[in-house]
Amino acid sequence: MTSILIYAQDPQALKLWLNACETTPKIIYDLESLASHPETLVGKLLLLHRKHDVTDELIEKLAHSGMDILLFSNQPSLEESVNGFKLGIKGYLNTFASSERIKQAIKTIGLGHIWLGQNIMQAFIHSLTPPSISSDSWKLALTDREIEVTALVMEGKSNKEIAEALEIAERTVKAHLQHIFQKLDVKDRLSLALKIQKWHD
Repeated sequence: MTSILIYAQDPQALKLWLNACETTPKIIYDLESLASHPETLVGKLLLLHRKHDVTDELIEKLAHSGMDILLFSNQPSLEESVNGFKLGIKGYLNTFASSERIKQAIKTIGLGHIWLGQNIMQAFIHSLTPPSISSDSWKLALTDREIEVTALVMEGKSNKEIAEALEIAERTVKAHLQHIFQKLDVKDRLSLALKIQKWHD
């Protein structure tokens, strides 16, 4: 089980995050002190509230220590999420997301994946993707239906929207996505979008 640290500057957020943790986390009050002992951070997950005292330099230092960071923002934005992932964070969420969503994010990061909220994920993928993809090389390993699903992912569509567009069940979309991820050797939707964008370039 991943050891969890919490740095929250809002009592309501702290209560929410504590409820989302399945193990008892350690509350952190001094990030600078934490960053000065990188040898103790490997394999740990930090739930980090992004406020004015949490600088890019500090986030990058902590991320490069070997710990995973789930960054929380009171006003999530695509720009902040892109910047955060460049610094090395593994997840990005609204400060007051539901306990269930925070649990999902913790579990996803623990499995070695990244986590973006649905709206930010869709905007992120949409910002990467040109209106039309000229290179077809990514299609060679996929079935016709998988190509259709991938094209809709590249438009930033959710599983539910893809299911409605293709008139199939949402669980069928999930099954197609698993096959697509395996065939193209990616872990998630964002990795898929990045890989296809690279083919396009």
